Amino acid sequence: MIGRHWFRRRPRSEEVPISDLFSGEETRAPSFQNAVDAIPGWNCHFPVEYGLTAGRLPAFHDPRITWAIERYGDLTGRKALELGPLEAAHTYMLASAGAHVDAVEANRLAFLKCLVTREILDFPNTRFYLGDFVQWLEQTDERYDLIVASGVLYHMREPLRLLRAMSERADAIYLWTVMVEDDSLEHSSVERFEGMDVRLYRRGYGDRSVAFCGGAMDFPNWMHKDDILAVLRALGYCEIAVHADDPGRAVNVLPTFSVFARRSRAAG
Repeated sequence: MIGRHWFRRRPRSEEVPISDLFSGEETRAPSFQNAVDAIPGWNCHFPVEYGLTAGRLPAFHDPRITWAIERYGDLTGRKALELGPLEAAHTYMLASAGAHVDAVEANRLAFLKCLVTREILDFPNTRFYLGDFVQWLEQTDERYDLIVASGVLYHMREPLRLLRAMSERADAIYLWTVMVEDDSLEHSSVERFEGMDVRLYRRGYGDRSVAFCGGAMDFPNWMHKDDILAVLRALGYCEIAVHADDPGRAVNVLPTFSVFARRSRAAG
């Protein structure tokens, strides 16, 4: 998930009944734009050189992912896992940096958008999978050099389960997420994790649309910034870099930040 907006209503002229999504035939001359138009609710803007009309977010040149790649180092030939690719913009950046990418997306429309994006941009060494990425992490035997989870953690009902599952599959992870850092904000519950108390803040989505960028379940639990960093340290990540976003990028008022975490080379 790109992670910038939970959801947004589109003009009714752009709304397409899901049952009619692939009915009938395309009567225009073949083009990439036809493929984009076949699926409603795009969020990301394709690179300008392609001349396509889709969404508005310039996610194919996202400085957050550039920062994560710089923190990791050379991705050539490395195995990366992306959680919630949404429309494959970040997938494109990872593949362009030389990584072999597995990308797992639970939203069916988003999964189809990823396939369209790969067809248009023709980037290599990438496989998209439709399904629950937590189950993927918990059931696969695959080890990854890097896991990228942008706009994912704050959509989880069980964020600690996700962090543990990620830690078992990679020694380097990147998160971009909403954070709670106001100690006066009342938390909804406390969960015990690795000998510490972790505060959880229950949130709701409200209405949804075809451009919805959230998780599969209502009422995810957000985490406090200090608790996220403490959990990463408890999971063995000793190299932790944090990059705070500009206040204007805050989601639903609360601030957001990037975290790159890596275990030491000796520990890995």
